[in-house]
Amino acid sequence: MTADPTRCVTCGDEAVTARVVALRGGDAVIEVDGTRERVAIDLVPDARPGDTLLCHAGIALSRVEAAAR
Repeated sequence: MTADPTRCVTCGDEAVTARVVALRGGDAVIEVDGTRERVAIDLVPDARPGDTLLCHAGIALSRVEAAAR
């Protein structure tokens, strides 16, 4: 079985890439298809506006480099 890096290995839900539009406290405001949401950035504490993050269940899991988008 090959792991799909866009899906959660424990529940099967799909992670999404999202652009950071702002930082608020310990969270980032991300935007996907015109919809904004706050996500925790504990795992990506150096996230900045303009970054693209891989997010799942309200948590930013990692930064996505430009070549991987």
